[in-house]
Amino acid sequence: MQWTRTILSSLLIFAVASGIMSLSSCSRPDSQNPGSSASNTASAPKTGSKLASSLKAYAQSMLDGDKQLSQMGEEQKAIIERAAKGDGTVSRTDYEQAWANYRKCIVDRGWTDPTLKHLDGLYAAPPIDVEGLSDAQQHKLDEDLQYCSITYVTDLDQLYRTQVANPGLSSANYQLIVACLKKNGVVGKDYTSDKLQDDLGDKLDLSDSAVQTCLVKYGYSANDARDESAYWKPLG
Repeated sequence: MQWTRTILSSLLIFAVASGIMSLSSCSRPDSQNPGSSASNTASAPKTGSKLASSLKAYAQSMLDGDKQLSQMGEEQKAIIERAAKGDGTVSRTDYEQAWANYRKCIVDRGWTDPTLKHLDGLYAAPPIDVEGLSDAQQHKLDEDLQYCSITYVTDLDQLYRTQVANPGLSSANYQLIVACLKKNGVVGKDYTSDKLQDDLGDKLDLSDSAVQTCLVKYGYSANDARDESAYWKPLG
């Protein structure tokens, strides 16, 4: 099982290994054959302040952050600008279009169309089977995934997931995941954030869609390494 979290200036929305990893991660292990596993535990907020004072302010903070980086594509920026001028929300139509733009970007760079994971109305990029790719191809794939993610969907996806699953704008990811697992009947009422951190290594049942949904809602992509059919093969 994989648990990787790399803090970047912008969130990257792609999963590149088996197990669990942050949707903000762009690192991956040397071996990614389906069924392989790795453990790279890092911390996520257990408690903390709000992401912003409001969803509208959160959208504006994304635009402010991009003024220095200038990485967000015009299509994504226009949607977030509309959100910042309104109540901060993103329409379902815009969310769908952003992910469609991401997929087209990947295909335009010579890769096969990645079949997105779809959990409780939210999308996540699939884990990747890099078997057969040369080092040069893997390097190009990493660069293309990063470019397409940041350009078309990164911040918009984060904003949409926040409005749907985290309207209180809490930054306490572990607490949010625990509350979701309890609501879905996956864990008992005494389950804690500390227990979740221990279980992320190899104890959560990632074949359970309820578990995967709770993780994806709050920024982590959960993949059952045993399900080889879920892996995207960039060269077909």
